[in-house]
Amino acid sequence: MAQSNFNDLEALEVAIDIEKRGESFYRQATSLAPNDDVSRMLTDLADQERDHARTFRGIYLELSEKKQGFDDTYLYDPEVSAYLQAVSENTIFPSDARQQEVMEGLQSISDVFKTGIQAEKDSILFYTEMTIYARYVDAKSAFRRLMKEEKNHLIELQKKWNEYRLSEGSKPKD
Repeated sequence: MAQSNFNDLEALEVAIDIEKRGESFYRQATSLAPNDDVSRMLTDLADQERDHARTFRGIYLELSEKKQGFDDTYLYDPEVSAYLQAVSENTIFPSDARQQEVMEGLQSISDVFKTGIQAEKDSILFYTEMTIYARYVDAKSAFRRLMKEEKNHLIELQKKWNEYRLSEGSKPKD
């Protein structure tokens, strides 16, 4: 199997990494929280990302055990594979190598909100694609469930950011 192509096990590994990076981002971002409410929200998001990684790890282990009976010889379309790799490597939450650089570039909680909102949008897109292309029913189901949870994260982040901007006296932007 070529490394540039995804199968369900590879997709689950990518998802685990994304969720771990999300947890790390939100935990580090709490240092920029202007109040306890925002700090709690960021900590809750980090905890949820950690739980998502555990969910994917469990499915990964289950699928690995069934691998003998699971046909993983199929390859995705090369364009789809290249797209998924590009999305997972260059968007969503920053890689471990870039995490510190990104965190140092955050000047305010607004930067945290913007980065988190974009990362959640990117993860929704990624999980939507994985739901479409996953072959293993449990993986497909997990991607679908996590996509819904990431949508809730997006809504929560946008709501808190609007509240924060209103409390600071600035008008929320569409």
